[in-house]
Amino acid sequence: HGRTGVIGLLDIFGFESFKVNRFEQLCINWCNEKLQQKFTVDVFRSVVQEYESEGIPLASIQFEDNVDVINLIEGRMGAISILNEECVRPKGSDESFVSKLYAMNKTESDKGSTSVLIQNKRFHSLQFSIQHYAGAVVYDATDFVRKNADTIPVDLVELSRTSFPQIANAFPPAPAPSSTSSRRGSSLIAGTVWSKFRTQLSDLMSDLAKTNTRYIRCIKPNTQKLPHLVDNESTIEQLRCAGVVAAVTISRAAFPNRLHIEEVEAKFTCLGGGGGEVSDLL
Repeated sequence: HGRTGVIGLLDIFGFESFKVNRFEQLCINWCNEKLQQKFTVDVFRSVVQEYESEGIPLASIQFEDNVDVINLIEGRMGAISILNEECVRPKGSDESFVSKLYAMNKTESDKGSTSVLIQNKRFHSLQFSIQHYAGAVVYDATDFVRKNADTIPVDLVELSRTSFPQIANAFPPAPAPSSTSSRRGSSLIAGTVWSKFRTQLSDLMSDLAKTNTRYIRCIKPNTQKLPHLVDNESTIEQLRCAGVVAAVTISRAAFPNRLHIEEVEAKFTCLGGGGGEVSDLL
């Protein structure tokens, strides 16, 4: 009808869990958590809310909700806020970041860490573990503060602004600081790697929210990278963690095929014989 459609493909890093997991792995896994949260909303929450609003009975469907992991990372007392604060403190350290992360995210009874923040007596002072939707990952916080505060020296930025237009355009003039804003808040926290990454991730999720999303799940059949070999236990675990098993379950328990009323009228009005309203057939 004269309108131009756009098909976009978002290809992301897979969930990462290595022998040693650093700052980069946490950023990647955080992005995967946000995308998994959208998948949960699209497939599960929206379906349950729709059935409840229309009064259609639906069997209880158990699915993994990762909102606790999201809050642990980006909440008010989450990892981002704590790490940014360590970057501001004159003596901020990786060890202090881990200690505060555990201290500020305990259960209500203060008997231990939250269900998604795992503490183990065998961890050293720079280790912490998060129960992601795809499994628990142990992180090593070595250089977290340094990497998060990885800023370009001011003199190099000023020099770049006087260079060729292609380079200068990548360093727009900084906005004038507000008289009420603190020096450290405007110059450090806003410029940390995690803060910038959060802004970019938020923009991405806003763009995805405007689309009709379709999901393609990639499954690793075996860890040996061999053809014609499927590790059943690992494959099923991946399907479960990705929400595919629960998605199939909710589809079978509900009405997987849905038609708009106009399509129903076009296809089935003839069955009425007398050309009556489609509501007479229902």
